[in-house]
Order: sequence, then C-alpha cells, then structure tokens
Amino acid sequence: MISISRVPAWLSSGILLGLSFPFLEGLPSGVLAWFAFVPFLLDHRNEKSLKRFIVESSLLVLTYLFIDVWWVGYHKVHYMLIGVLDIAPFYLIPLLVFYFLKRKWGWQKASFALPFLWTINDWFIHLLPHSMQVYLLPYSQSNNIWLIQFVDIFGMYGISFWLILMNVLIAIAIDKKTKWSYATMALWLLAPFVYSFWCMQINPKGITGLGNLKSKVSIIQTNQNSYATPEERAVRNPFDEMISLSDSAVRSDQPDLLVLPEATIPFTLLQDSSVLAYVKEAIFYWQTSVAIGFIEHPDSTNRHFYKNNALVFTPQLATYWDTLNIQPEDVKVYQKEHGLPFAEITPYFNDIPTARGQAMLKGKEPYTFQYENFEGNKFQVALSICWEQLFPEKIASLVDNGAQFIALMNNDAWFGKTQGSLQLQSFTRLRAIENRRSIVRSSNGGISCFIDPFGRVYAILPWYTSTFQTEEVEMVSKKSFFSKHPEWFPKFCGLSLVGLFFFYFIKTRF
Repeated sequence: MISISRVPAWLSSGILLGLSFPFLEGLPSGVLAWFAFVPFLLDHRNEKSLKRFIVESSLLVLTYLFIDVWWVGYHKVHYMLIGVLDIAPFYLIPLLVFYFLKRKWGWQKASFALPFLWTINDWFIHLLPHSMQVYLLPYSQSNNIWLIQFVDIFGMYGISFWLILMNVLIAIAIDKKTKWSYATMALWLLAPFVYSFWCMQINPKGITGLGNLKSKVSIIQTNQNSYATPEERAVRNPFDEMISLSDSAVRSDQPDLLVLPEATIPFTLLQDSSVLAYVKEAIFYWQTSVAIGFIEHPDSTNRHFYKNNALVFTPQLATYWDTLNIQPEDVKVYQKEHGLPFAEITPYFNDIPTARGQAMLKGKEPYTFQYENFEGNKFQVALSICWEQLFPEKIASLVDNGAQFIALMNNDAWFGKTQGSLQLQSFTRLRAIENRRSIVRSSNGGISCFIDPFGRVYAILPWYTSTFQTEEVEMVSKKSFFSKHPEWFPKFCGLSLVGLFFFYFIKTRF
C-alpha cells in the first residue's frame, strides 16, 4: 500500500485540481479546489532550486489540465492536446512569480500575493484568442451555487481570488497552528455562505427586483448526430424535425417564444426564398415568436467563410414582410462573436480557414430582440450561441444592452454523454448568477434546461431525445453590479498587486 505522505505534492495538487471540476451530476467536487494547492504550498515552504520548482509546477499544471479537459478529445484528440499544451505555460506564470517573491519576501508574504497573481492570470488567459476557457479555475465551483452568489458583484474572477486565498489560509493554519490563523480561515470560508443565504433565502426579490413578469418559453431539442454523414442527415432532416417539434409545442402549450438549438436550419434562411417563405408561413400560422439559428455565406462562391447567425422571427415580421417589402438586409440579425479555437476560428488569423476547411466570421454587436405575448406585454431577449457562454463580459454586454433574459442556443452533441456536456451546462449557471438573468438553454443533443437568476436548474430535458419543454421564465430588468462593470475586479487586483510590490519595495529600501 502506498503511503499518502509518499505521493509527490505536485501530483496530489494536480489530481485534486483536475477532479474539482464537475464530472458527476450532483457531486459537489468543487470542494476539492478549496484545498487542492495546500500540498504544493506546504511542500515549498523551504527553498528549492528554480529547476526543480519549474519541473514540479509544470507537472502539477499538466496533471490538472489533462484530468479536467480530457473530454475535448472525445471530439478530436488533437484539440485536447493543443488546448492543454498551448495554455500550460501561461499557468506557470503566477507560480514562477510566487517562487521569486518567496525568495525575496518569504513564504507567507509571497503566499498572500498568490490570489492576486492567479486572478490576474485567469483574466489574462481568458483574453488569449487561443484559449479554450474551460480549464479556468472558477468553473470548478460552477455547481456550488450555495457558495458563489457573490459573482453578481465580483464576477467569476472573484472565485479565483476566493479559492486561492482559501488554499493559502489553510496552508498557513497548518503551518502556524495559531488561533488567529484558524479564525481567519473560518471567516473566509463563512463569508460567501452568508452572502448566498442572504441572496437566495432572505432577500431574493431585492436581488432581482419587484414586479417582474413571466414569459412562457419553449425549448425545442432536436436529436441530431453531429457525426452523421450527409446521407444520414438527408434521411433524418433536421429542418423537418424542428418544424414538427415546434408545431407540437405550439399546439400543446402556445408559448410566447420558441428557442431552437444552434444553427438548426441547415440553410441560408434569409437568402433562400423558398425556405424563407416556408418559415414565414409557419410562424404566421403559429402566431408565436421563434429564436432561430442559421448559417449564412456572405460570398456564395466561397464556402470557406460563414456567419453563424440567429434572430427572433416574430409573427409581426412574418405578417408584414411582403406588405412592407422587407428585404433580408433590413432584418436585425445576431452574429456569433466567439467560436471554438481551432475548430471554428483560427486564433490570431481570423481570415484563414481552420483545419476543417472553414472559418467563422466574427460578429461584434450585442443585439437584443423584442417579442410580445398574447396579452401585449413586450419582452427583451438576447440570443447567445454555444461557446459564447464561456465569455462573461459578452453575456454582461447583452444584459447591459437591455436583455431581460438570455436564450442560449447550443450544439453540445460533439462531446457525447461525457462530463463535457455536464461542465458546459454548469458553466452556464455562472452566467445566470453573474447577471441575475434567467437563461433558457437549448441544445441539439442536450443538455437543454431552464436556469433561474440564482443558478438553479429546472426542467432538464433528457439527453439525445427529440422533445420540447415549456416553462414560465422570469423577466428581470434590474442590472447586477457585474453586468455594468464586468472587468472591474481583475483590474482592481492588478492595481492592488502593483501597490503591494511598491509597498514592499519601499519597505526593503528604507
């Protein structure tokens, strides 16, 4: 039997970090991240050579990343390898700075600088065009909604800071064994629980605002195989499946809005007159607004470049299209901005197709769409498409632009019934809490569900099943602090770190 004390500290920390990300439904594995760094921190109280520190830090980071994102390899193994190996060096940055600060300031003072370093680094990695985002430390807590309600102020980067400082305080408590260290650790652990209890149990109406209306919204989940051949797709036409499910939802529940998955219509909707006529007729007949995703090729002679678009097609638009002689270029369309690196876009070279032979042209505008219910109440919805759920400032811009809720249109079927789909669904919960907005999540294979402004998931649809679900969705107009200032906290950490460096520089000089 192997003694735990003989397990290298870097391996213990790497495994704990990797397993802290959601991998089994209902299991609060994020708790592991609260103390995952502790073995590594304690092991480096004493001086070690720079070479040894780099080797151990690298092994920690690689262990953590490979355990966390193996599911990307379900789709393409080389995507997983690229995603790990091209980002791993950037995760060494805060650890290396910690090493040099430890030599200059000592272990304890350097440890207190680490939360600032890691928070800034998470933000920096998030901004890199080649970053896949899914390995960012805050996402380890995405299912722990009883802990993370404070992200409506600090955003997900506040979780980075809280987690690293929690690890530091535990390590110091183990090292010092003083009442002060234990008390500080306990208070830091208690603070987010108190705020979450306040938000969810004591003052929920104060958080979301009073008098919010509700809109009846239907999710349409098609069961399309992302790996199907063109012949197989022809047998099971996704367009026919979408029309059939939508018609059933309207007949059964008469919703105010139907939300379809990403790029459900495999045609250039506004450029194909026959498809457009069919859709107009269906929406006019249903008298229900529909959030539709579709692909558009700006240059019909060059199929290497495309736009991943979506719009809310209202009954009013269908009714007056011909009367007002509306042209496709007159219609307000949302264009997907953030795509999966190396699959949808070539990082740093957006005008070069990926290895798949195509490249997505990136949009820029945070559009919101208006639709009405049968009582004449008007609602504002923003559409977001798949990978954009991993960009907190993107969702915040949609809310700041007036969205009362978010309709997220997904294609998660590339990852099968792996932890990948579970993780992506859990990450969506963070966007709901940050902005205090309901999110309606429609995916072509799952996971489709409804999420309330506190991150609570309800009405989950079964995976890989052609079905629909209708629920009442709360409309929220009140903006969270994060929605208005999505990047304030990492910038604050940066300024604080500069101040910390300046303070210790002056202190050591004089």
